[in-house]
Amino acid sequence: MAWHGSNDFGEKAPSAPVIKSPRPIAEVRELTKLALQASGYSEEDAEVVTEVLMYAELRGNNQGLIKLAAGTLAPRPAGEITITRETGVSAKIDGGQRIGMVIMRQAVDLAIKKAKTSGMSVVGVTNYASATGALGVWGRDIARAGLIGFVFSQCPEMVAPYGSYEALFGTNPFTIGIPTTPRPQVLDMATSAYAYFGVMTAQTEGRPIPHDIAWDANGHAATNPTDALKGALRSFDRSYKGSHIGFMVELLAGALTGAAMENKGPARNWGSLIICIDPAVFGTLEEFQANADLMVQRVKNAKILPDQSEGSSICLPGERGDALEAENLRKGTLDLSDDVFNALKNTDNFRPKTA
Repeated sequence: MAWHGSNDFGEKAPSAPVIKSPRPIAEVRELTKLALQASGYSEEDAEVVTEVLMYAELRGNNQGLIKLAAGTLAPRPAGEITITRETGVSAKIDGGQRIGMVIMRQAVDLAIKKAKTSGMSVVGVTNYASATGALGVWGRDIARAGLIGFVFSQCPEMVAPYGSYEALFGTNPFTIGIPTTPRPQVLDMATSAYAYFGVMTAQTEGRPIPHDIAWDANGHAATNPTDALKGALRSFDRSYKGSHIGFMVELLAGALTGAAMENKGPARNWGSLIICIDPAVFGTLEEFQANADLMVQRVKNAKILPDQSEGSSICLPGERGDALEAENLRKGTLDLSDDVFNALKNTDNFRPKTA
């Protein structure tokens, strides 16, 4: 399973189970920003990355602060973010090897601006090799702007096609944001059975992974995360359907934008695609929201299975994360790994090492 990071998690011995404690959100946010600045990010870039990581952490998403604590967000030499091709409804962005989250902030803002002007937009991003963050943050931003948004991202080889144990696809997440009321519908999912950082977290915490999410290097089911990191993840539904969706994300975010299609880790040229649609191209935003609300209410009021084997209520996309985020914000604290918190408190952990 190829990866761009410098840390060799594959050989790290399992540690004791993780211990979490309530931590003030404001303090965690400030420590995160200071750690990023200590590692070499500008104040502006550190602010963007902090907001994306906190979005994930507040919602219990494993794309959060573990990435920073694990050392995979250290900045590399980079250039400027530039637009290489542009029309009234489209743009191609060269990320200049900046961190993916900062590039996506500019790309999403540009896509929103163009869609607000022209009714729709499509923006492609290439020439970066680092995390774009939990994609739901971009889907939510687009939806909050009153637009429908689609964001697709590819990354290095970590997932095997259905029927194989050879890693060819990235975890290839995508998000769809819909501007419903009172809260937007935001689907945020990887096309893999497990997030790559979920496997890393399991290894760090010294616990096994589910038996059906990954293959080892010989094509056997892996429950040891170390074995999985040497093999390949499976598609989210363990079938050809999920595999084909991951393949389509690869083509949209990678082939269409001009990103690498092989040896993606060494090539350091990953891709993302952003599509925005203004509901006003078919009527008004209010008309769309009224129609959408009919389906929202029908789904929420659908008959529950008698044995409640799939839950006592029906959740819509992003609803659980929204509830956890709202509760954390209400309390003013979030449960954070003691190891991660202590790492953040020592900014020397993040300063570039000198020879």
